[in-house]
Amino acid sequence: MTQRREPNAPARAPYPIRAALAAWIVAEAAAFFGLIYLIGIGYTLLVFIATTFLGVALLPYAGAKSFRAARDYLNSGGDPSRATPNGYAVGGAVCLIVPGFVTDLIGLLLLFPPTRLLFRGLGRHIAARTPPMRFGGGEVVDGEVLDERDADRGPDYGHEKGPRSIE
Repeated sequence: MTQRREPNAPARAPYPIRAALAAWIVAEAAAFFGLIYLIGIGYTLLVFIATTFLGVALLPYAGAKSFRAARDYLNSGGDPSRATPNGYAVGGAVCLIVPGFVTDLIGLLLLFPPTRLLFRGLGRHIAARTPPMRFGGGEVVDGEVLDERDADRGPDYGHEKGPRSIE
């Protein structure tokens, strides 16, 4: 007997994704209990909390640096559909924030430039398989902006206070 899915029920994730998630959870649990066995529960919890705080402290720095690199790349005429400056350090900081020692190890590897090379091929593979994103796609309507509300106050009214609100 086959089970039929309800019409509005969400689709299940593909098997490889479910298997990878299960393996990740088992690896995290094994690492956690293994570290408890080696150094004790107090030090394990201390390392657990310390890596989270390290990730939180590094995220603004790594994010700002990655944003500046991407901005400079695009301002110098770089093609946004091509490879842009990487955000591996941002990914590393996020991995440190996510609870678990396996993700902490991946995060530490992503933070240091020599070990980022381990992930560069994976990043290219994922980028090649990701479909391009298209924004907009709707109709373009030619028009002219009319601002009757401020026409009698002069052209410079309200600019010293910032942009005017749209009502």
